[in-house]
Parts: sequence; C-alpha cells; structure tokens
Amino acid sequence: MRKLKSIFSCPIAAVLCSESAGSRGRVRAVHDEEKQAKRETILDAADRLFAQRHALANVADIAVAAGLAKGTVYLYFQSKEEIYLALHLRHLEHFLTTLIARLSRPEPFGFDDMTALANEHILSAENHLPLLACCIGFAADAVPAAATEQFQRCVNDWLEQVGAGLERHFPRLAPGEGSRLLNHSYAILIGLYSLMRGGLSCDVLPVKVHGSGSFQDEAVLALTRYWAQVAGIEDIRQAQDSNQTHTQPEARMG
Repeated sequence: MRKLKSIFSCPIAAVLCSESAGSRGRVRAVHDEEKQAKRETILDAADRLFAQRHALANVADIAVAAGLAKGTVYLYFQSKEEIYLALHLRHLEHFLTTLIARLSRPEPFGFDDMTALANEHILSAENHLPLLACCIGFAADAVPAAATEQFQRCVNDWLEQVGAGLERHFPRLAPGEGSRLLNHSYAILIGLYSLMRGGLSCDVLPVKVHGSGSFQDEAVLALTRYWAQVAGIEDIRQAQDSNQTHTQPEARMG
C-alpha cells in the first residue's frame, strides 16, 4: 500500500505542534511528554463527542470536553478537521501496530487471526469506519500539507512491516503484495460500509441487497472471497464455501 492519499489522507498523530506562550499565569506543557499527553486529551474528547453526535464537533466544544481553553487547542491543531484526522490516524495506529506485533511472532498466522484483528479494531470499533467516512470527504487543504506528508511517511513504514509479515506467513504472496493485499482489503471495508450504511449524511441512502446479512457478516464474506483468490489458501476456500452455503438460501428469498 504505497499510495494512501485516497484512503488515508490525514496527519500523523505523533506530530507535535510547537506551543506558543499562553496568557499570563497559564501553565504550559513544557516537556514533550506533557505536550503529547495534552494532545491525547484533546483527541480523547473529540472521540467521545463523535461517538455521542455521530458528527464532527467544533473546536470550542472539543475544548470544553477536554477541559482546556479554546486557544490551547489551537496550539496543537489548526482546525476540527485536523483533530479528527489525527484521531483517525490513532485508530489506524492501534490496528496496524497490533497487527505488526502479531505477525512478528513465530507461531503461524492465518486468515482467522486476520479477521479477528479486523473485527476488534475496525468492524466492531464504534468510531473507526464512521470517522473514516468523514475524513475521506475533507477538502485537500483542511490540514497542513506538512502534517499530511508526515502521516504518509509513518503509515507507509507500518505498511511495509505489515506487508513483509504477511508475505512470510502467506508464501504465495510475491514481494510487495502483502501491502497491496491489506490496501485492497481496507478499500473493500470502506466501500461496503459506504454502500450498506449510507455514510453519516441523511441525504445518502444505504444500498441493501436482498438476502444480505449484517455489515460485519458481509465484510467477512467479502474478505474471505478476496483472500481466497489472492492468497490461494485451502482453509480460506473452505470458509468461503461455508459462507456461500449459509447465504445462498437467504439470497433466493425476497
């Protein structure tokens, strides 16, 4: 997954903005650890508000939820879009670093392990895909270019590690195909979410196919079929056959 702009166009969560002098008497975060802790507090507040509202909160509301002055929030982020893109990046970081750690272990890694991690960090995560649906629609200039570039470098590094790990565990994958497999898999999840949930806009109607299951069920089925084709592993083909047997009778109904 070399080019992520269309899917992951957001700033790196670890970028720290320089903090300028505040009002007289205000205690400022001096050390990097303190700055990062305050930044995480802002992201935590934005995360809570998004879960409650299913929409982006403005900077003023995020500041109140974080227990900070609005001007302090602006020392770390230039806009609400930058805040939520950084939050999206934090979601990705949790998933990708966990996946990297699992792939680095000596025991075998199979498709069931992959779907379990995807379910935990993406499919069942309250804000992951809904927030991503918002991030994709952000204007190109919604966040600073330098932050976006830094994000690309960091995520590319993670994806190279993930890709190499997948290629070790799935020998059929040629060099570089591990990252591409993950890229395409993530795109499948995004597309299915947009089709079945209709995004966050009330003006966009979801697309429902007769006989289809829940979003989670359809996502796992789509990934099963794709991984069976690309990775060419027998146990995935068997799981595919099982899923098809389960869904076909429903598809004939209605």
